[in-house]
Amino acid sequence: MEAKHLFGFFTVSVLCGLVGSAALARASSCDFPAIFNFGDSNSDTGGLSAVFGQAPPPHGETYFRSPAGRYSDGRLVVDFIAQSFGLPYLSAYLDAVGSNFSHGANFATAGSTIRPQNSTLRQSGFSPISLDVQFNEFYEFRRRSQVARSRGGVYEKLLPKEEVFSRALYTFDIGQNDLTAGYFMNMSTSEVKAYIPDVLEQFKNIVKYLYGEGGRYFWIHNTGPVGCLPYVMERIPILTSQVDGAGCASPFNEVAQVFNRGLKKVVTQLRKELPLAAITYVDVYAVKYALISQPKKYGFKQPLRTCCGHGGKYNYNIHMGCGARITVRGKEVLVGKSCEDPSVYVNWDGVHYTEAANKQIFDHIVGGSFSDPPVPLNRACHRLPSHYLAFSGLRTAAVLLALLLCRFPACSAAADADAAAAAACDFPSIFNFGDSNSDTGGLSAAFGQVPRPNGETYFHRPSGRYCDGRLLIDFIAEDLRLPHLSAYLDSVGANFSHGANFATAGSTIRPQNTTLSQSGYSPIALNVQLVEFSDFLVRSQYFRSQGGVFTSLLPREDYFSRALYTFDIGQNDLTAGLKQNMTVDQIKAYIPDVMTQFSDAIKKVYAEGGRSFWIHNTGPLGCLIYIMDRFHLEAPEDEHGCLRPFNELAQYFNTRLKEAVDSLRTELPLAAVTYVDVYSVKYDLITQAHKHGFQHPFEACCGHGGKYNYNNGRRCGFKITDEGKEIVIAKACEDPSVRVSWDGIHFTEAANRWIFEQIAGGSYSDPPIPLNMTCLRMNHRDQCMV
Repeated sequence: MEAKHLFGFFTVSVLCGLVGSAALARASSCDFPAIFNFGDSNSDTGGLSAVFGQAPPPHGETYFRSPAGRYSDGRLVVDFIAQSFGLPYLSAYLDAVGSNFSHGANFATAGSTIRPQNSTLRQSGFSPISLDVQFNEFYEFRRRSQVARSRGGVYEKLLPKEEVFSRALYTFDIGQNDLTAGYFMNMSTSEVKAYIPDVLEQFKNIVKYLYGEGGRYFWIHNTGPVGCLPYVMERIPILTSQVDGAGCASPFNEVAQVFNRGLKKVVTQLRKELPLAAITYVDVYAVKYALISQPKKYGFKQPLRTCCGHGGKYNYNIHMGCGARITVRGKEVLVGKSCEDPSVYVNWDGVHYTEAANKQIFDHIVGGSFSDPPVPLNRACHRLPSHYLAFSGLRTAAVLLALLLCRFPACSAAADADAAAAAACDFPSIFNFGDSNSDTGGLSAAFGQVPRPNGETYFHRPSGRYCDGRLLIDFIAEDLRLPHLSAYLDSVGANFSHGANFATAGSTIRPQNTTLSQSGYSPIALNVQLVEFSDFLVRSQYFRSQGGVFTSLLPREDYFSRALYTFDIGQNDLTAGLKQNMTVDQIKAYIPDVMTQFSDAIKKVYAEGGRSFWIHNTGPLGCLIYIMDRFHLEAPEDEHGCLRPFNELAQYFNTRLKEAVDSLRTELPLAAVTYVDVYSVKYDLITQAHKHGFQHPFEACCGHGGKYNYNNGRRCGFKITDEGKEIVIAKACEDPSVRVSWDGIHFTEAANRWIFEQIAGGSYSDPPIPLNMTCLRMNHRDQCMV
């Protein structure tokens, strides 16, 4: 390009800047009291780590000196954004340990996409917390934070004021994974481009939803040059002719630019549709490409080589990533090490940027040179007049051009007397693992609150429980004079001083190869719950040691070894096979593997100091309405109307579980392991309902239609829209206190209370000891309590 043309281009740029900048020059800096962030690993400050396990060392080494939930050696762009406003770094919404949300929250999780993916995290690396889920989390957070604040106390300090939501800055950094998802499914570039409009439409809807919730100030990053990321170049073959001068893969960068052009159009449309919004589009693509294509200019070297990795052309190996370890002669050896000086590397781990690169990116975008409109970050609350916006595209083009150029039997009577005389166990806390039978809000925190009329009997509002009121775990806590357990994933108003609940609805012992939307099974299987527990144990003590409000919200260190560990899980492992049209024999064939994984979980808790275990077997599947409704034509009934084959399957599972418990007692000599036969109690309740004061055991209290008042497509709380008005058609029955089944899947509070009263005394336990004495273990020589 001739010099005069380049001069002309810059003249246009300067003029465009002057047109709108007069008003900006007179405008004061924006007083953003909070930031709410949505995104993927480029801005995740601990979301994925809180749910699925902490990013390993050496992540976080440069700034935090230890893993901090970030996929970098230190801070991310969103950290620098917060810092520039004098705000604390954003706590991840899903991280309830040591979090402070008074100045905002981060809903981003590594692996997130705008458009939900039909693959599991384990299969593809993409998070189940897609952008629509992040919005639902925000929606719940906004409402529940104000309820918790209204109670006073420490939560007034930890949660944002109501007016903060309308004055906050809403930041977005998401979209990269939507592009790589297509390539990793072997789609062509054309096929990936073809679904981009749908991705952008979903993004647009989320911004509009936030606007509807009062959001007014939006700072939106486009996506970076994915063709310059080692994990893309290493994984997807390209031709030599497709490599550009910077060593990047041109086809993938081209797709990123198509996405960005579409995103910019969406932003333009949003400005017209949302007249009170100030929306800033930020061209981080240009900045990132500059760092990679001109590294020496910015103080970097080897821009396509990862700082933290192991082997290969780019020091990147998908199977041995940053922090990877191998076992050599019984000793763990770190092979995914970091480089000597991360400050001169652009790429941290083949996927993400170093802190040094993130700082450079922030320094370039903070002033507005790469923004449309070209407003500095601290003035992103100011809307520019429409005549300026008409010129802003030219200015962005000029800037971009310049950049490119430049086990037990009964004891003897004597021993029983001794046991009876023993003092009841002083359990200071409970840690629970399970599924919806004991979930007190885990799934709701991550994927959206259960609707009304759930919770109506006791809590008088939805409380994250699939029930009209309390669950067995609630009655267990009450019996031990402890508060109801807060769900580990619920960061709003949670108190973990006396334990935590890691259960989530839909959880299984053995991880499933389906997504929550496909099958209804939670991605938070038992192994994930164990990772969460392990992280909680360590991190809770760190935050307690810091003093302040967290000393009253987190458990003392000795509470972990003195706690009661409860398990109520396994039902979904059986129904998963049924839903895949497996025969009963086929399901029985994989139960040994399920038991191995369960036993491993108990051993891991034991290794962490756990000593007292209370383990429920699984209930009579063939008597559950949702099973009867789906399979009633395929299985014979017993004399009470339950489906015999499925109850036999549950009994087979329970036999294997009891054997596993017997083995655990031998392997874990210091453990007190109690096996609780809830199957017998539940079967008696359902088949002898009238005897126990209940009615209609095969009819759901809350539901709509069909033989059992249950419709899988119209579950409890289901609404329809009639003449523009929402109407609940799956309503609760008049008196849940005389019903056994709440919603066709779960039990009513009244049924849960009755079940608890039967098992609490030890009549259905092995060994036959009451709940409050389950810290006493059997002496293996005389098989008596000690």
